[in-house]
Amino acid sequence: MMLELRDLDAGYGDLQVLWGVSLDVESGEIVSLLGSNGAGKTTLLRAISGLIRPFKGKISFKGEDITQLPSHKRVELGLSLVPEGRQLFPMMTVMENLEMGAYTPRAKERMSDSLEWVFTLFPVLKERKDQLAGTMSGGEQQMLAIARALMSRPELLALDEPSMGLAPKLVVEIFRTLQRMRDEGVTILLAEQNARAALEISEKAYIIETGRIVLQGPSKELIQMDEVRRAYLGI
Repeated sequence: MMLELRDLDAGYGDLQVLWGVSLDVESGEIVSLLGSNGAGKTTLLRAISGLIRPFKGKISFKGEDITQLPSHKRVELGLSLVPEGRQLFPMMTVMENLEMGAYTPRAKERMSDSLEWVFTLFPVLKERKDQLAGTMSGGEQQMLAIARALMSRPELLALDEPSMGLAPKLVVEIFRTLQRMRDEGVTILLAEQNARAALEISEKAYIIETGRIVLQGPSKELIQMDEVRRAYLGI
């Protein structure tokens, strides 16, 4: 098991957002986390990546308890986050943003190989390597945000709404690349509002509502369930 959450409560100050969340991500799979705006997806990814500390519960990564581990230590272990809104360095070039992603000692040693890898996944980034990140299109910026996270050589990559604001053609391209990354050994936890696209590429999924997991199972089964089709697929 790559990632295990058990009975996680989390939030901000006195505001509790997550209630008793448990989920598993096995090595080599894509797992979708589905839910509407405000359901708790971002808070859950922040807790997993160490940006907030849970109130209660346990987070294990590759069998190690990381509940109290700071975020940079989690990156060193092989867990990286692509945050909602990309959060690039807009006044730095594409290449400089990528180099910032390889700040751990292990990643620095493999920087040359990592650059070759992300340029293979996203050829447009090689073409634009000297361009300021803030001047790129939304789709190109999303590619750069994913590539920057990959520069740390993660074993598990968590992504928060990677399709947000993108044209349908670009969504297909991004999701196809996620499948390719999975095939090349990166385990993926994908938080998405685009339920259909997420279910089509993932092995299993969890549905979160008001901070609680309300449904879980193989994606191919969830996509056929009437309540999922009505609530998330518009059918």
